[in-house]
Amino acid sequence: MKKLFMMLFAAAFVFAFAPGLFSPALAGDKAAASKAACCTTSMECSKCQKECEKTLSYFKKKGGKYAEAKNIQILEDCISSCKTSAEFQSRKSANSSKIMAVCSEICKQCAQMCKDMNDPKLADCIKSCLECASCCEKG
Repeated sequence: MKKLFMMLFAAAFVFAFAPGLFSPALAGDKAAASKAACCTTSMECSKCQKECEKTLSYFKKKGGKYAEAKNIQILEDCISSCKTSAEFQSRKSANSSKIMAVCSEICKQCAQMCKDMNDPKLADCIKSCLECASCCEKG
């Protein structure tokens, strides 16, 4: 009887102080919290959008290969997809994950285009695009 009492006491203690260990619903909340920590209020998408806007301006001023239509277009696509993704996330749209998947793919393309330019001034854009892509991929 004493062993049974001790086991019940130990179980009650564990459930009282660590409820998330045994609750699938709370475990799901932890996954959502992890996602939220990565993309808190869509900050990564917004940061990427702003960085790509700076890069777009730089490309237009620089001219030459930087101002080629395909390069301008990928930057504009990245800006638009990040903006849309941030908006969908901020209003908790049921379609956020679909938009985030597209955003991730476009950010990867933008990062690769910037890498291919072989310009050290594009390091921030590359970093921001890769961080956003990673975050949206997890969404």
